Amino acid sequence: MSPLLDQAVARHQAGALEEAAGLYAQVLAVEPHQPDALNLLGVLRAQQGDPAAGEALVARAAALRPDAEILTNLGRLRAAVGRVPAAEAAFRAALARDGSHAGAAFALGTLLLNGGRPADAVAPLEQAVLRDPAHGGARANLGVALHRLGRLEAAEATLRAALAQDPAQANARFNLASVLEDRGQLDAAEAEYRALTGLRPDMADAWLNLGTLLQRRHRDLEALPCLRAALDRGTSRRAGALAHLIHLLYRLCRWDDAGALVPELLSLLEAGDDSAPPFAVLVLDVDEVWRQRAARLHAAANARAAGPPLPPATLGPAGQPLRVGYLSADWHQHPTAYLMAGVLEGHDRHKVMVTVFSYGPDDGSPMRARLVAGGDRFVDLRGLGDHAAAQAIRAAGVDVLVDVKGYTEGARPGILPLRPAPVQAQYLAYPGTLGRGSGADYVLADAVVVPPGAEAFWDEAVVRLPGCYQANDAGRVLDAPPTRADCGLPDDAFVFACFNAAYKLTADVFACWARLLAAVPHSVLWLLDPGAGLLALQSTLSAFGVDPARLVVAPALPKGAMAQHLARQACADLFLDTYPMNAHTTASDALYGGLPVLTRAGVPFISRVAASLLSALDLPDLVTYDLAAYEAKALELALDPTRLADARAGLARNRTRPGGPFDTAAFCRRLEAAYIRMADRARTRLPPVGFEVS
Repeated sequence: MSPLLDQAVARHQAGALEEAAGLYAQVLAVEPHQPDALNLLGVLRAQQGDPAAGEALVARAAALRPDAEILTNLGRLRAAVGRVPAAEAAFRAALARDGSHAGAAFALGTLLLNGGRPADAVAPLEQAVLRDPAHGGARANLGVALHRLGRLEAAEATLRAALAQDPAQANARFNLASVLEDRGQLDAAEAEYRALTGLRPDMADAWLNLGTLLQRRHRDLEALPCLRAALDRGTSRRAGALAHLIHLLYRLCRWDDAGALVPELLSLLEAGDDSAPPFAVLVLDVDEVWRQRAARLHAAANARAAGPPLPPATLGPAGQPLRVGYLSADWHQHPTAYLMAGVLEGHDRHKVMVTVFSYGPDDGSPMRARLVAGGDRFVDLRGLGDHAAAQAIRAAGVDVLVDVKGYTEGARPGILPLRPAPVQAQYLAYPGTLGRGSGADYVLADAVVVPPGAEAFWDEAVVRLPGCYQANDAGRVLDAPPTRADCGLPDDAFVFACFNAAYKLTADVFACWARLLAAVPHSVLWLLDPGAGLLALQSTLSAFGVDPARLVVAPALPKGAMAQHLARQACADLFLDTYPMNAHTTASDALYGGLPVLTRAGVPFISRVAASLLSALDLPDLVTYDLAAYEAKALELALDPTRLADARAGLARNRTRPGGPFDTAAFCRRLEAAYIRMADRARTRLPPVGFEVS
């Protein structure tokens, strides 16, 4: 290099960009085709915020001398201006010139990783690590790629190696914590997030992930300041942080604080922030359009991350039993499993062959064993990334794949967009649309939860089953009922009960309950343990002049104690439903246990599930449509023993009737008819369309 170029490089390295630019210009005035000056001036222009000008200069340098270093810089600048395929071509050209160029390998791997191609990113990132073992960033990104592929053990080892080289690598520690969380090592994940917030207290996403982890562990009071810290520090996932915080405040029964944040969340959704978990938006008392928007944003993000789908799948031959797969993380002691176990067992094998696909934990429980035996095949997808899981589903040969998870905790929404099955439906777990691009063709519903005219808020074709859409297991058993004294309840009281989770409680509903307690002598309110929200509920009762001691807490029972939970329903007189988020599985538990449920139905699916169950049980008098009617009906039932006895007798009479919501065999026939019709449309190359099963 000339002395003038040497001087320009020195000033560039010293950070004197304007001075260096002038010196590079002087070099080019004398030698217009000097590749080093063109290359370095291009890099400098990008540093000054003009990558387009930089790309043009480096492209001229590459035309003159296409060595690995210049081509790597060209790729970086092409990526910076959004020319991703051209950037990939430049990086590959650099490696073709010099296969040992660690910078080109790292840049290519990172480009592919950021473009949603983790499988393609692994090889160049491994090459970068091999060529430059001290390149901590390459190890960190390799760990991320392995994580996205579901290779969790390898990802953990790689990220630990990166941190061993440089413990200050914030991104490596952040991703290690995320891997540990996905491996179920929650204590270790929490320790890593806490270490990271200590090292980098300005890292908003570390606070956000720590907060959501603590929230997941039901340590709500600890989670609260973490989520607030994420928002204060300006997380890029602001809608997500807000949605988690609002949900947490509802769990703490701090309704005014939660409501004050909702307008900002809706504004962020309107602006296209896709970081809000759809479930946290689903349960809010907002117009349906917001639930759909949150789902669509989330679905689009998942589809981008998933990448291109598998080649089109083909249906099995007509005339053979339809191959149906059920996909979920909840095939263990979980509410979904309690609803679905009888369905897996009850399908007519002349019509349907059942494969159960599981990516959730094996808890070693009797329920797990029952579920494994309940299908014709049980395929464990744990340890597989989304692509590998989709390929395993494809290899199993499924005609209709039914996602029984949606956007609930622990979901894998990156599988369905890959189209592992010819026909795909969503069912039961998530009471809302999964959004356009989710990969779900159909949703299984009924005429109550999705009445005619509501289809506009569903991006799936709506299939309406007769009666109630909700699966139930007729084989569930009840323990002998406990005494009221066993449950901490007075023998002579009227017991209003609600076993819904605390996040479903709202100010309007709880105020109604307080008025009912005031109006009904010797009554108590029996609630599932609301955790840290208990103090707020007791304070609200006091504000209404009701003794907080009239709120009796029902402890959460162990997951395997379903028979005990069903049996304790007999100690209550009337189940009071919540709004807008109804009791779903909780409502069927109460009704199965013989406890009448009073509900208020609204517009969205989430507020119509109990109404669906009650309608199928021919108990329409227990369905109300506004708060005043709900309160009046509750008061009537509490003060008139004859009316309550009539409701109880109607429930006892209809609970076991053929074709009702607890007739699992009849329900299976309806599902089979729906699946066969879906498959018949696909065989004749007709698009998904809504229909009713007769």
